[in-house]
Amino acid sequence: MPAFSTEDIVGNRLDFEIARDGFVSRVRDDAALGEAETWLRREGYRVVELDAGTWSDDKQMHVAFATSLEFPRHFGENLDALNDCMADVAEADYGWDGSEMGLVLILSGFDSFAQRVPGTAEHVRQILRRQGRYAALFGNRLLTILS
Repeated sequence: MPAFSTEDIVGNRLDFEIARDGFVSRVRDDAALGEAETWLRREGYRVVELDAGTWSDDKQMHVAFATSLEFPRHFGENLDALNDCMADVAEADYGWDGSEMGLVLILSGFDSFAQRVPGTAEHVRQILRRQGRYAALFGNRLLTILS
């Protein structure tokens, strides 16, 4: 499927706005997050929520991604391996079904994680942007919302 159409520009679609702005977006508060999640689910997206606010270190972050997105057993629990597995997710190899509209990751409490582990948090944000772009090359939608 094409990633988006010109009609999506006129319709002010949330998914189009997230993709246009780099595939990773922030919401201002819990109410906006709830509205976004409801809209995305209604449009046929698989929504996977990760509570980044509970991650105190890299290991907890890696385990959360691996569990939520069904990474293979050989996942190396480092940032290079996360990038590799997210590329597979972008290709719809696992983590979601390519027949769905797309996959949306919601990372709540991300700012708290970023305060504890700023370097890792920035790398995760870059990986998610990169893999969102990569997914679009295949007509897949991989979007991330940070709250």
